[in-house]
Amino acid sequence: MKFVRAHISLEGSPVSAQLSFPKVLLVFVGIFKRLAQLALIILIVNVLAHWTRQHFIDTAQEQRIQLYSRLESLNAEIDSIDAKIFRSYGNEDLLYAKFGLPVPDADIRKMGFGGPIFPDSALVWSVVPIKKLKNIVSDRFNKIEAKIERANTSYLKLQHFIENLHGSLQHTPSVRPVNGMLSSPFGYRTHPVTGEKEKMHLGIDLSNTKWTPIHATANGRVEIVAASETMGRHVAIDHGNGIVTRYGHMEKPFVSEGQMVSRFDIIGYMGSTGRTTGNHVHYEVWVNGVAVNPIYYILPDKYSVE
Repeated sequence: MKFVRAHISLEGSPVSAQLSFPKVLLVFVGIFKRLAQLALIILIVNVLAHWTRQHFIDTAQEQRIQLYSRLESLNAEIDSIDAKIFRSYGNEDLLYAKFGLPVPDADIRKMGFGGPIFPDSALVWSVVPIKKLKNIVSDRFNKIEAKIERANTSYLKLQHFIENLHGSLQHTPSVRPVNGMLSSPFGYRTHPVTGEKEKMHLGIDLSNTKWTPIHATANGRVEIVAASETMGRHVAIDHGNGIVTRYGHMEKPFVSEGQMVSRFDIIGYMGSTGRTTGNHVHYEVWVNGVAVNPIYYILPDKYSVE
């Protein structure tokens, strides 16, 4: 066996010592030193790993708490939005009823979603409640989105209906053609000029001074501008949908055939041309070729359609 000798002396002292030990002991000391260094490194790595892991766990838990809180807030916000949508159904129903349309089915408004809950999903939800809450919020968001889409479709339907209705009303007589006094109603009467009894009066007479403006009672196209022995100078307007209005005894028409006119446009001026006893406008309304009482087509100003 090989030995290693070491001479040890203190500085300034005559005393010294010699040591002798096997060389293999140096090898063991070197191995022990390396093992100690390795153990220290492993310890440091484990401490850092444990700290890092704990840090990530704490961060994840904090984020999970924040996420759960946010999901709960979103769920509450959805409750508020859902309540507002539900309250809007009352206004929607009133609009549908007002225009004589069928009220939307309540079951359609519920916008059902979802399906059976599978056992594995139920197990995951029981272990991780946030997954269940996330699924609930997601499902409710889909419902809200579908409700908004349904409401938009319903709105467009109402808008289309009202626009069509408004267009139809614009072409339906609803105002007086002139400011004046009703001097002769619709129906059978004794003719004021010829004296004929039970003579059918196909319109109404509205009297005022000469040159009083006469207005179109609805949108339409001027069909006739002419003169005759009975009606004098007169104008006829085709409003579409089978409705025609006639204005007689004008002093002067102010439109030409084929001209498009709107409600309240001046189409002529009051006079006493034709078979008449004084200044007035003879006003007729025809629906599908039948003369009807114009009084039914004169509404209060607040109900007229511009």
